[in-house]
Amino acid sequence: MKLPDLLALVPRFASPVLQLSGLILSIVNGLMLLRFYLRDRARLTVHPIHPDIYQWWFNLPAREFEGRPTRRYGFVTYVAIQNSGLRKTQLTSWRLFIRSRLGKSHELRPISMPEPSANIGGHVKLYPVLGQRGPHFDGDTLVDAGCSTSGMVYYIYECYGGTGWDPGAAGQQINATFQVSDGFRRKAKCTIRFTRKTLEEVKAFAPGIDMIDGKQVETGESGA
Repeated sequence: MKLPDLLALVPRFASPVLQLSGLILSIVNGLMLLRFYLRDRARLTVHPIHPDIYQWWFNLPAREFEGRPTRRYGFVTYVAIQNSGLRKTQLTSWRLFIRSRLGKSHELRPISMPEPSANIGGHVKLYPVLGQRGPHFDGDTLVDAGCSTSGMVYYIYECYGGTGWDPGAAGQQINATFQVSDGFRRKAKCTIRFTRKTLEEVKAFAPGIDMIDGKQVETGESGA
């Protein structure tokens, strides 16, 4: 084949080669962006603060639901959420999962509570409530890269019917799972071991906590 004929074929093959090269570059660029995103994304971890001190469950005064008496349990936990990634993230939810004696898991939503306080060494120590603006804390849930946030969280579990709907306890302790989610739908969780306290002890720490009403009621007739 003569040189003029070869030169005539160049435009015919150049376009597909350029298209293929563009596709390859796009794939490589996409993979690089994905790599940077996965490398730099927020990475959440959560854990209880002083797990042997600030994780409590307690009995609340009973009330009625559809004409039947209920059993009410309060859960107070002090947790820290750390972001070990390279981008900040916004927390969107923090839930507690309680397992009943029947083995059924129940998802509890946080409830607003008074900012707790305690007298320590002659000084009053104030505690933030996670995600709640109060007199002393702004409740911000934006966690910057390499930083953490912390706070108290309050949950109420209420049930009626058979005792199988009560939280499953081992002696004076109840184990539960705390789970937090962020704006990118990532989740982090940990196990929290709640120790029993009297209502009066908890009220001394958070006055008025017994006056807060939880709306969710777990019902059942098949409990043991």
